[in-house]
Amino acid sequence: MRFFYLKATAKDHFQSRREWLILVRLFFQINRPIMTEDLFPEFQPATKADWIAQAAREIKGQDVLNLLGSKLWDTVFVSPYYSAEDLDLPVIQHRFHPETEVPGLPPRVWGNLVHVYPGDSNAQILKVLENGAEGIILHLHGYEDLKDLLAGVLPQYISILIYPVGNPVLALKAFFDWTDGIGAPPESIQGGLWWTPSDLVFDQNESFGLGIEILSELLEMAESYPGFKPFCIKTSRYTESGGSPIEALSYGLGELIEWIDTLGEDPKVIFSNLFLEASISENYFGEIARMKAFRVGLSQISSLYSLDLKEEDVLLFCKTSQWSKSLLDGNTNLIRQTYEAMAAVLGGANWLSVEPMQGENSSEHDRRIARNVSTILRDESHLDKVMDSSAGSYFLENLTLEIGEILKNQLVKLEEKGGWTKALEAGEIHQSVRQQRAKLQNQVLQNQISKIGVNKYSDPDHHQLNPNWEHFEEKMFELKPTRASYLIELQTLAQP
Repeated sequence: MRFFYLKATAKDHFQSRREWLILVRLFFQINRPIMTEDLFPEFQPATKADWIAQAAREIKGQDVLNLLGSKLWDTVFVSPYYSAEDLDLPVIQHRFHPETEVPGLPPRVWGNLVHVYPGDSNAQILKVLENGAEGIILHLHGYEDLKDLLAGVLPQYISILIYPVGNPVLALKAFFDWTDGIGAPPESIQGGLWWTPSDLVFDQNESFGLGIEILSELLEMAESYPGFKPFCIKTSRYTESGGSPIEALSYGLGELIEWIDTLGEDPKVIFSNLFLEASISENYFGEIARMKAFRVGLSQISSLYSLDLKEEDVLLFCKTSQWSKSLLDGNTNLIRQTYEAMAAVLGGANWLSVEPMQGENSSEHDRRIARNVSTILRDESHLDKVMDSSAGSYFLENLTLEIGEILKNQLVKLEEKGGWTKALEAGEIHQSVRQQRAKLQNQVLQNQISKIGVNKYSDPDHHQLNPNWEHFEEKMFELKPTRASYLIELQTLAQP
């Protein structure tokens, strides 16, 4: 009643819309305690058991958990209902980065990174940095003329990831030579090398030991650049090939343990020089919880080496998934790009790459759309206003804890079998990923898993030969990226 009276008399007492809005804000601030009162004290709060009992009555006595529950990634049981009773621990607000020292910045900060592919020009690079990009992913062989390619780029003010196309030592040397040549202070360089020792195993059929030797050299090269991380725990290799998302984390962290055992370096050097990497796929809530559990898992492993690695000191690089996309429906891919990027931000990404569907073959329009997703999440969805927007969700809090426990158990089993290297040599890693891939692709083909635009609500007018179509081929030592919709694409897009 007071509000309507205030609205009716506003034009008689206020000279501007601004004065009116100020008063409305004050009105709601003054009356805010009224909104927190218990309006129905005569009703007793319902317990979780009460809700489950009511649901059982509604479904005529059937088992509520079996009928309405589900399995996330065939691993985590998801209950149909969560309450405060499910949390043994108090709600934790995760911190994804230290408080910024720059005045005026919001509490949640992440960098929007875009790819610079071989063949891109200096003008293209400057254009994306002037229009939404806050960093670049530089694909380097190591012999490029970076002085011309990156003219006008100031590395001390942006993040730069180096994606080595070939020898990582050559690529990193070329980059550091360029930063030194333009006089950028080494301590101001922020970024990392998107590379891990197992790249040599899966991409070139080289030994893991050679990868460790190269890692040692990279660590030495990066000593003078404290803000640059010369390697990462790469988990997208497994998920983009169709592997289990939780198993991907256990393989990535298992590889980390092998580095520490093999390299002979102080564990502190390893933990202070790495960043986490993951691709974010379709299960929105599951991916938020998985990224939080990934951070916590790394922090817990560091404590086994008597280190105190805080969550906010962990750097996480997330990219949207190729596995979840389809060549059959580009419009639906745009939707998937957006909610995958949102899950990455809520899950704690420090760097985000929204991947254009066709990679370096994407049109300028598609690359622009991908670049703008992060800007929309910040400037229109305001995800930067709170550090941990999903804190307090009983569902997500429980999911994060459950994934953490499963991850811990998988790591223990992996170590009991002799560790990541033994599993690799025995073929267990390849076998696990390929079995999961075949299972999911066949479930999509047989409509057991719904995929919009592919096996549900597909548009036959879009089912034409795609110029970027390639038959999937994989050597014994490889784990190559593909798509869940590949078998349907094979029927629809492949040449007769």
